[in-house]
Parts: sequence; C-alpha cells; structure tokens
Amino acid sequence: MILFISPHLDDVALSCGGLVYRLASAGQSVTIATICTADPPADWPLSEAAQHEHRQWQLGDRPYQGRRAEDAQACRVLGANAAHLGLLDAIYRRDEKGAPLYTNDFIGGAVHPYDWQVQLPQVQAVLAPLIRTATQVYCPLAVGGHVDHVIVRHAVELLAGQPDIRYYEDFPYADKLDRFTPPDGWTCDEIALTTDEVNMRIRAIACYASQLSAVFGSAAAMPERVRGYVSRVGGERYWACRTDL
Repeated sequence: MILFISPHLDDVALSCGGLVYRLASAGQSVTIATICTADPPADWPLSEAAQHEHRQWQLGDRPYQGRRAEDAQACRVLGANAAHLGLLDAIYRRDEKGAPLYTNDFIGGAVHPYDWQVQLPQVQAVLAPLIRTATQVYCPLAVGGHVDHVIVRHAVELLAGQPDIRYYEDFPYADKLDRFTPPDGWTCDEIALTTDEVNMRIRAIACYASQLSAVFGSAAAMPERVRGYVSRVGGERYWACRTDL
C-alpha cells in the first residue's frame, strides 16, 4: 500500500493528484489518510478562526460531514482509498483551560506548546498502523508553515525516519515561492504529468466545492491556477533526504 498523508481534507488532491491518479491507474493500492476530519464537540464555542472558516465553507456549524463527503468523492476520482483519522483541525483545538490555541496565526505561526504535547502524540497514534503497512510514505513538506502541516510532518518523521519519506510541495502555498530550497543532501524527483493526469488532478480538486473560494478566490479560477503551477515546476515535485550522499 502506498500512503499519502494529508493534514486536511484536500491537501493531497491539491498537491499530488497527478501522481496519485497515475499510481492508482497502474493498479497500485493507494490510500490517502487525512488527519483533521472531525467536528468539535457540539457544546464547544467556536473560535473566531473557526467562525471565519465556517462562513467561507458554507456548510453550517457542523461542516465535516460535508467535507468528508467531498474527500470521498475526490478519492474516487483519483482511484484512491480514503482514510479519515478523526482528529481536530487547528481552528478547533483548545488548551487544558478551554482557550483556543490559535486565533488567526495557524498559518505561518509557531506551533503552540500544548499542541506539541497533545496533538503530536495523537497524530503519531493514528498514523502508526498505516505507516507500518505502507511500502512508500508521502507527507507534506509544510511549505507555508500551517501548524497542522508542521505537526503532521514531524509525526511522520518520528514514525518513519526521513530517508524513507517522500515529501510533497504543499500547493497552493508552494505557488507563492519562486522555488523550494531544500537543505543540503536532499534530492528531487520531478514527475512530468500527462494532460490526462493534470485534468484528473483538477477534477479531484473541484470535488472540494466548499474550499474553492477560500483557496483560489473562485471555482472558476482554480483550473488555470493549477495548470500554471504544474507548467512552472514541470509537473509535481517530490523531495527526499538522502543519507548516502
């Protein structure tokens, strides 16, 4: 089983849809495992960050049933299995006193110490059985610095070890960079995509209707943005830490 790890319900389709479709079409067993897939308890007040995201998503106060359905549809488009691991998004998480961990600083801000203590081991626990059975693991580079991406990357590295991981460039965050500059000793596989593979990546992204306005400004703007990035970087890029160099 080839395992693609997604912090949120859309990250792998956004970043890796072409490769996922290629592998699945070739008969490989591909699983997209998403970490943050749960609604918070009904009696939790929503933080300002959560209220803002809910207004953008337009799926009501309990949006994750709709978001999981979007992801299931996208995985069917790509030919992958969907695994929803049931942890909370950063916009919902609270400390031991019930205070929100993040307001508007969950993208590009520091991971809250409470998250390192609580969220990180929870992410490790839900991922460990999948990583043990995977023949290859893909995880986010955490380009853009979203705290959920940073925690997921750290958890995967603790479980799998850097040399056994392939890292994907988090789109659309990576689109804001001229080019990702890796540390010394890292190598890049550039996967040139066929027209069909690009189109299937776009079809999969389109399944996440609740996210398109927030991510791209509008649904209509999405295909051109994806094609532009794919053209600029030569397809999809996957990074590895080489210890034998």
